Amino acid sequence: MNKKIIATSFVFALAVFYFSKIGFRFGILAQTLTACLSFMLLYIAGKDGWQRFYLVFLTSFSSAVALGCSFFNPTVVTGPFVTDLRLSPFLILCISAFIGVIAMYCYQQSKSDNRFGAILLSVFIFNWIILCINVRFFEESKLENFSTLPFVILTYITHRWFKLSNTSYGLIFVYTMLHIYGSHYTYSEVPFGFWMQDMWDMTRNHYDRIVHFSFGLLLAYPIREMTIRISSAKGFWGYWFPIEFVLAFSCLYEIIEWLIVELFGGDLGMAYLGTQGDIWDAQKDMLLAGVGATITMCVVALIMLYYRRGDFWREFKESLRVKQTRVLGEQMFKEFEKQ
Repeated sequence: MNKKIIATSFVFALAVFYFSKIGFRFGILAQTLTACLSFMLLYIAGKDGWQRFYLVFLTSFSSAVALGCSFFNPTVVTGPFVTDLRLSPFLILCISAFIGVIAMYCYQQSKSDNRFGAILLSVFIFNWIILCINVRFFEESKLENFSTLPFVILTYITHRWFKLSNTSYGLIFVYTMLHIYGSHYTYSEVPFGFWMQDMWDMTRNHYDRIVHFSFGLLLAYPIREMTIRISSAKGFWGYWFPIEFVLAFSCLYEIIEWLIVELFGGDLGMAYLGTQGDIWDAQKDMLLAGVGATITMCVVALIMLYYRRGDFWREFKESLRVKQTRVLGEQMFKEFEKQ
């Protein structure tokens, strides 16, 4: 267990080392110090189990990005929540580490079964408030955040009678954070997308593509959990239905985007749509979501195959067997007429 925690903490520390230079323009000494502190925090959190490691990672790193977006070096900002307050990179990292420590303490002290999700919701609200400050285009940000709040409220309302796993809540948290990071700038103006554009000589800002891909990659597992628990789908269908749901939801979202553009029109509607001149933007977004969901389901299938080889193949074959030999359609209506 300790070896796995050490290895995982080291991998994340390397990621912090690399991206601290990009995000905060650190030198080698500052990068090393930040990476070492990140390693220590994650290792301490993970000593008592993966749940605390997962929680501290999600809360501290999401808060660091939120604080950095709003208070490190904002350029053009609009709206009523504009401030001249600026935070140094080390202060941002200290605050985010403190949030991670508080999350770890609350998780350890609380006896509630819902404490993991409650802590993530609290941190999400904190990050959402932070990201409402010094936004790049306030009107577009309001429009893009409108689609987030109903989803978060629905997740909160249903958690008492249909509690998901901590894994699912964590994946949902990451996706919603990616969305509100994008809405802080609008998707086509996110600095990370510009960094990718310069790094790989791309023709456009691809942050919106990342979020659509993440929709499938991150939400396919929560959808699988709901599908299995509600419909008792097993075998092939337990992997296929989440992909289908992701594609269906992606299609529905593109239709909603179109309706919003028709409703608001003008520059505001086009900024929300964010096609950046690509006439096939909607189709590519749906494709990426489907690819992300397929990758996640393949990973889940490989894990299940590794740990439950015999049950995996038995359930897979059973799921493809015809359970109801009686045909439906006109035969069913004939039976109705006889009654």
